[in-house]
Amino acid sequence: MPCSPPRSRRQRRSAVAATGCWLLTLCGVALADDGHVTPPTSATSPEPDMTVLPEVRVQATRQRPAVQAETLRSTTTIGEAVLRQRQPDSVFEVLDEVPGVAVQGGPRSSGMSFNIRGYTDGEDVRIELDGVGKGFEKYRFGGTFIEPELLKSIEVRRGAQIESPAGALGGTVSAQTRDAADLLRPGQQWGARARIGHASNNDETQTFVAAYGRPTEKTDLVVARSRRESNDIRRPDGQRLELSDTDAGSSLLKGSWWLTDQWKASLSWVRYQDQGLQPYDTTGGDPGGFGKVQRRIDDDTLSLQTKWEDEATGRSWQATVGRSQTHVRDHMEQGWGFSSAGAAVDDDVAHRQTTVDTRATLPLIGNPQRDAPLVDDTWRLSLHMGLQGNHAERQYRRVTGNAAINAIRYPGGYNAEQPPGTQEKVGGYLQLDARVGGWQALPGVRWDRFTTRVIGDNATRLIKAGESDEMTIQRASPSFTLSHTWSPQGWTVFGTMARAFRPPLIDEAFANSTTGGNPTCSSAQLTRNWTVAGYPRYVQVLPASGMCSQFYEPEVSRSVQAGLHTRQRNLLGPSSLLDAKLTAFDDRTRQLLESLMVVPGGSKAMSQPGTEHRWGLEIEGSLQWRDWQARFSGHRIRGRTFDGQHERKLLTVPANRLQLSLGWRQTWGEVGMRWQQVWAREYFQTTAQTSTARQPSHRLLGAWAQWRINDRFTLDLAAENLANETYHLDNGFASQGVEGAGRNLRVAMSARY
Repeated sequence: MPCSPPRSRRQRRSAVAATGCWLLTLCGVALADDGHVTPPTSATSPEPDMTVLPEVRVQATRQRPAVQAETLRSTTTIGEAVLRQRQPDSVFEVLDEVPGVAVQGGPRSSGMSFNIRGYTDGEDVRIELDGVGKGFEKYRFGGTFIEPELLKSIEVRRGAQIESPAGALGGTVSAQTRDAADLLRPGQQWGARARIGHASNNDETQTFVAAYGRPTEKTDLVVARSRRESNDIRRPDGQRLELSDTDAGSSLLKGSWWLTDQWKASLSWVRYQDQGLQPYDTTGGDPGGFGKVQRRIDDDTLSLQTKWEDEATGRSWQATVGRSQTHVRDHMEQGWGFSSAGAAVDDDVAHRQTTVDTRATLPLIGNPQRDAPLVDDTWRLSLHMGLQGNHAERQYRRVTGNAAINAIRYPGGYNAEQPPGTQEKVGGYLQLDARVGGWQALPGVRWDRFTTRVIGDNATRLIKAGESDEMTIQRASPSFTLSHTWSPQGWTVFGTMARAFRPPLIDEAFANSTTGGNPTCSSAQLTRNWTVAGYPRYVQVLPASGMCSQFYEPEVSRSVQAGLHTRQRNLLGPSSLLDAKLTAFDDRTRQLLESLMVVPGGSKAMSQPGTEHRWGLEIEGSLQWRDWQARFSGHRIRGRTFDGQHERKLLTVPANRLQLSLGWRQTWGEVGMRWQQVWAREYFQTTAQTSTARQPSHRLLGAWAQWRINDRFTLDLAAENLANETYHLDNGFASQGVEGAGRNLRVAMSARY
């Protein structure tokens, strides 16, 4: 029986080196020291009917670190190992592994949002699931719906980067769902997994079932379902936190095809559902302070991703086409708290996004991917390019139990304070990658165009006033990165300068301030209550339409980063590896949208003098030594802001933090401990932001353990806040948030076939 090499590059990678050597030995060939296969040597000529096999390379894949930091960019990827160790009930629970990142809002996951270097608004941080942009905009609501049990990785890109569309001044959080290849055991064609878990703090029950396999040599299929049910969260003092229970489920259907050895396509559909009695304000420090609602959340994401890569030439191309839809329905009964004229209120909010994203790498001189580790005088030059488009729709309908209120404020269900509309985004970028010796330069430029349009009654009001019902903003954003690597010493020093911008959202630009919907666009706010001799106290500057869309300029950001990265092998012995990175950043944002005001003096000219300045240090890394693995991360961030009249501290920046974890891995499983120190932070005591106080520092202790009972059953344990420490979350308004959860012990049993 003839012996032939594996037919696909994916098959070759999945084979371990020992198996490859065994197969090659059966074929009568020898494995050279450099990993290449060579025909057997003989003193005589080969027989005429002997077939000489082509040269093939046998590789064994190395397990990726649980948390991996890129060398030049402020990008950190949280791997599946961390998701398994932590057993999180939301994607927010693992973000303390990433420096510069914190959680804003809470305590429910629907009320939480990402805080990256002090950028806390949903519009400042882009969310992606399988490459498809997601986003949900609703008053006092978080709006990130991703089930961690369905994920294999979470990538966090801090700061504006050339690949990310404009608007994400804080960064991008990109999650990827599992493939069957992530679940199948070696040599397995079909498989299934079931998992049931319990959390002691809120009596949560979590179940997960999945069936997966490779129907053919070139296809991959996975079907999975996860569900969570819990009671209210228990605080360290033993009291329950009202309206913090959970009843949510999520599903995944995903298929992949290898059209060729180099070309793969994946189609995925993810659904998230949540329902129950919840606080209207999910982001603040007092659950239920604005009333409670009966809420239903339906979130769907459909994604088609394809990637082609030719390792021999360094050429690559990938594309994503997808659609995300989020639908939230709230019902507030009379007497449940905040409502219009004491009547019942029904809100119906829907967001839809269509994403098109394509990018490619074209080598011009040499192959940077293959030749990058070499340090010589050979030039290597390639071009990275991308084209992106996004169409976003927002619908909002409010109906109350008071007919008079409906007729005056919400005619036909139209809410002028949070109007419906659309936003079209088109962008592209070009970036050169030039390398010679240990030097690398990445000059690039990005261009984006935003067209935001309001529809309905507000559009009619604008047109009657002779104003436009849409606004278009376009900008070019240059960037430049320079680095130098010393090899084989394993040190890299780098620096980056980049610019970015963010246009106003539909609410910011087109909310009708005459109904109180946009406090930024009101005569009192625009004049800042100043008095000018010869003019009345309130100069009438508000447009006839009651909307300030014609005056806004986009926020503009400039970011400077510099750092040092090292990768030291065999530092503590033959099987050790240290990977560490230190980054310093300085971000300045000007033309803050909320600082729109009239220039004093009576000219009625408008300006946006507001600024924000953030600066800090971030450290992250890992150390592997024999069976031991350690991870560490931390940051120290400061900030100042100017609103056009006064300068003060920027209190939305995350509190200084340091996290250390240590794990010990054996054939039967692993155990580990995690320690986190969060230093005191300053927060506003009042909504008027006139006085501040200090939130005490705290330490959180966690642990995890895994016991692989046999090939089919695994027992996982995880603990959070083992010392039952009292601490507070950060809410969405730079004030003191709700009290964090007390001690929580999680146990889960998994079975696989």
